[in-house]
Order: sequence, then C-alpha cells, then structure tokens
Amino acid sequence: MKIVDLATEPEQVREQAAALLVDGFREPAGWATLAAAREEVARVMAEGFGFARAMLEGETLLGWIGGLPEYNGRVWELHPIVVRLEHRRRGIGRTLVAAFEAEARRRGALTVTLGTDDDSGMTSLTGVDLYGDLARHIADLRDLGRGHPFLFYRKLGFVVTGVMPDANGPGRPDIYMSKPIRR
Repeated sequence: MKIVDLATEPEQVREQAAALLVDGFREPAGWATLAAAREEVARVMAEGFGFARAMLEGETLLGWIGGLPEYNGRVWELHPIVVRLEHRRRGIGRTLVAAFEAEARRRGALTVTLGTDDDSGMTSLTGVDLYGDLARHIADLRDLGRGHPFLFYRKLGFVVTGVMPDANGPGRPDIYMSKPIRR
C-alpha cells in the first residue's frame, strides 16, 4: 500500500475516487450520483486550491482524503475522507488523516477542521431543538449505537467546536470538529 497525490494519478483512479464517494456516503448521506461525485473530486483537486491524497494497493484505490484551505491557509478543512467499506477498521482512515495533517501543516496550517453531518439520526443531536441549550447539547453529544463518524475523529484528537442546527433539514445538524496542528 502507498499514499499518492490523487491529482497525479490516471483517470481510472480518479474515477474510483468518485465511485467511492457514492458508495461510501450512504449514511451519513453524501453524493447521490457519480456525476456529482466526479465534480467533487475535481473541486478538491483544483489547481492552486486544495489537495487530495489517496491510498492505493496496486491499481485499486482503498481510500482518499481531501484538504481545502480556509482563513488564508491557517485552517484546512478535511473534506472528504472515504475508505472502501470492506477495508474499513484497518487503519487506512487513520493513515489518511495523518497524511492530510502533514500536508496541511506543510502548507502552514495551525488548525484542521471538518464537518460531520448527522442526517440520519445517528447522534443525540438529531431531532432536538439545539437552540434551546446549545452548549449542553454539545457537551452531552453521544452516538446512538450506529457508529457515527464523530467517534473516529474524536479518537484522532478532534474535539467538537460547534454545530450547525438544521444544516441537513429540520433536526439534522452538521457537527464541527477541529484539532490544533501547530508546528
């Protein structure tokens, strides 16, 4: 297995990256069509904008991760990350996040951030009026037994830095997480 710059890989690998977005984001929901996923892959890799790293085994894409600059490059958003379903829980995601953090740090990042949607009732934030007591709801955030991705990010040192209520419809928030990566 090796980590490569997705932008330098042949079209067939980028096509696998788009297909992974469709297959890997059923819950939480992501890209419904291959055309939309192709556009997302191109957007992340746009010259002078973001970057994408991929893990390959031979010619098979096992997973990939993107980085998008914010705040004049002091903050980089992890967007997206996806690993083939049959290869999950084998350290590939952790390795991809480490590669993302190293590249973001190289580009001058002080902080990395991400949004992890709860659009399918996987956390205690679903179906709740978050405006009533936002701080308490964030402090009491818990998984409802279906393995929401925030658990993975928490293991990697990310902390919840906020939520966007109703981002995915009524009672379906986006959960913001961040981590310092200062030199």
